[in-house]
Amino acid sequence: MPIDPYAALNAMLRAEAARFTPPARKARPTAPPTVPDAAAEPESEQKRTAPADSAA
Repeated sequence: MPIDPYAALNAMLRAEAARFTPPARKARPTAPPTVPDAAAEPESEQKRTAPADSAA
């Protein structure tokens, strides 16, 4: 049985394209992990910064 050159070329091109194609994305990405409220920093509290040392 003779080999069809176009079918062989098509198969080689498909194989090469599959190597360089990035993996397909999932339809629904998973939800990001939630941060517990206790670990979250309250917004009403202001962060304290050290005063600038003018002697240095």
